[in-house]
Amino acid sequence: MPLPDMLAFIGLAALGSFVQALSGFALGLIVLGCVTLLQLAPIPFTAAVISMISLVTGSWVLSQHPSNIQWRSVAWTVAGLIPAVGLGLALLAHLDTQLPGLLRRLLGLVILSAGLLLMLRPHPHAQPSGRLTTLLSGIAGGLLGGLFSTAGPPVVFHLYRQPWTLSAIRSTLLAIFVISTLVRIGWQSTRGELHWPMIEVALYCTLPVLLAAHWGAHIAPRIAPQRMRQLAFGLLALSGIGLLLPAHNDLGTLPRTDQSLDDARSAATLPAPDHRSAVGAAVSGSPAAPARR
Repeated sequence: MPLPDMLAFIGLAALGSFVQALSGFALGLIVLGCVTLLQLAPIPFTAAVISMISLVTGSWVLSQHPSNIQWRSVAWTVAGLIPAVGLGLALLAHLDTQLPGLLRRLLGLVILSAGLLLMLRPHPHAQPSGRLTTLLSGIAGGLLGGLFSTAGPPVVFHLYRQPWTLSAIRSTLLAIFVISTLVRIGWQSTRGELHWPMIEVALYCTLPVLLAAHWGAHIAPRIAPQRMRQLAFGLLALSGIGLLLPAHNDLGTLPRTDQSLDDARSAATLPAPDHRSAVGAAVSGSPAAPARR
């Protein structure tokens, strides 16, 4: 990755970490949306980097707060999340290869939907949700986690409707996010899709992301929650709308393949046919000399 692109990537990762420290989530969506919009890196590459960044930041933040995790909810969410992440990764590989334009627009739609969910204030239930509802939220989150390394929207919406304290909700969310990133990294390693350039970029992003998260957590009490949500929604809306618009090099629904390039290269290396003997024969009226065996 060129140095200017690398610096821009690191800056966007720090911005996403800062906004997540203020609003509670959106790191993955902001980074993936902005990086894709600016065409700094492909979606699968960026999603892999986000997984590793989220693992570091989530573990660090979780270690800084008292543990008040609702493990029963975590267990049922993860039960749906594990297979769905694998399905999401397979879908990502297919869309990135065959339908890159559709993948870009799907990302834009997910980002806009997440922004709208962020602005909603779900009313808590009187009783905790049942196992099936929790399992379904894990499946939905796992599918998005595999596709875009952002399991947040369905899981956040589900957990914020539980009759728990805010501390319990946030701790449970962080635990689920850390586990989901571990699951995604494990699936990627199994599929042979985790490469050193991804790890290298994640390492470069780690310190700026942690500093931005620390700064955001420090100033968060001074900012009204509604203002935080509006900031996150504005960034998500801009990137989501930008991704829904056609890019200048958008291939639409045409499959992306390197076969045509290979055919062109092969044709370029073939010797040009010699038409001189055939032309001379036609002029003289005599048949062309047969080729030697």
